[in-house]
Amino acid sequence: MIDTQTTEEMITVYTGWDELEKPNKVDVIDFYLIPRRKGVKFTSREQVLERLKDLHSRIKPTNNEEEFIKAKLNTSIYFLRALMGEKIPFPEYVQNITGVKSQLIPEKVIQRHKELLEESMKAVGYRPKTETFDDFYKRIHITREEAIEEVNLYQKALIPKVKQILGFNNLRLKYDFEQVEEDDYWGFWTSTRPDGSFLLRGNFHPVIKWRNGDIERILIHEIDGHFIHGENLKTGIARGEINPFIGVTTTQDPHTFSGEGSANSIAYLPEVEKLLSEYALMSRQRVLTQGYIKNNAHIWVNEGKDIEDVLEYVLVNDLFADKERDIGDLERRKNNPARRAYQYVYGISDYIHRQLIDRLSPEKQKEFLRYEMKRYEMPERLIEFANRLFLE
Repeated sequence: MIDTQTTEEMITVYTGWDELEKPNKVDVIDFYLIPRRKGVKFTSREQVLERLKDLHSRIKPTNNEEEFIKAKLNTSIYFLRALMGEKIPFPEYVQNITGVKSQLIPEKVIQRHKELLEESMKAVGYRPKTETFDDFYKRIHITREEAIEEVNLYQKALIPKVKQILGFNNLRLKYDFEQVEEDDYWGFWTSTRPDGSFLLRGNFHPVIKWRNGDIERILIHEIDGHFIHGENLKTGIARGEINPFIGVTTTQDPHTFSGEGSANSIAYLPEVEKLLSEYALMSRQRVLTQGYIKNNAHIWVNEGKDIEDVLEYVLVNDLFADKERDIGDLERRKNNPARRAYQYVYGISDYIHRQLIDRLSPEKQKEFLRYEMKRYEMPERLIEFANRLFLE
């Protein structure tokens, strides 16, 4: 059992580490779901590493939550070692950060999803014999103003319905929406402000392209996925059911497997699927297909394959690829300690979640997602729970 003193020590160490990294533009903490603590004053990463190693050695797990906490400390040790310049082999690094082994997604799976993507494109009017892909892409592109209009529409018309389908209708979600322009891969990002309130940022930098259907899909992912997960953790902590340290989250730990996997899986629930436009179904399939392609590209570029060869694989297989943007993305996936594991988790979490959820009945699919979105556990424990549901 982790005592209160150790819990508070972990919280203040992470708070202090986050403050130390601010000048380096490294975000340690993502969600801060508990009242703000004063952080330990660190003057070097070496000091942080020493404290993390000490805390890790002291945790003797007695349940799934404590197993996760010990793994989170281990993850942070690996991340910090990478930030300090240590070259850690990719398989070792990604498994210790995400809690899952890196694995190539079979090419036949990727080719099948490319076919499904093309079918979804045809469902919204794409006719490759009479329309070039470039013309199709221009036709489905939406402006920043149109995207913002859809954000306002779907927050009211779609998000509450999905929340009810998930069984979290009693949760009150309060958040602010902020428009930003950041030259990065992400379109929307959820986090908390210093006071603990939720913040949803929409990225409208010129490098980010928005298409019909994207806003429906991404709002479900961010609001009905990440914010509900965060609010459930807040509630569990307030009730004394969850260790408060769980409420100091970081993108560099095994919860990203469940966080990203569950958020993407919501759009596959049959009841939710019925609410989506054909364009949103296309957007859903595009993201899944691209995630599988990037999963393999991510592994290859970290194994030392020539980046131009890996880029060629992406360009050949991904209709929506952008050469200039994708080369930068591959470089970050290889060289940025924060991206080397976190960006990898998208494709593999989708792949495993699809295998787990597709074999469950609609009601058991919701039961699995509700379980997953109320806690943080290691991927293998969540897989065990899904397997138990399948056998019931």
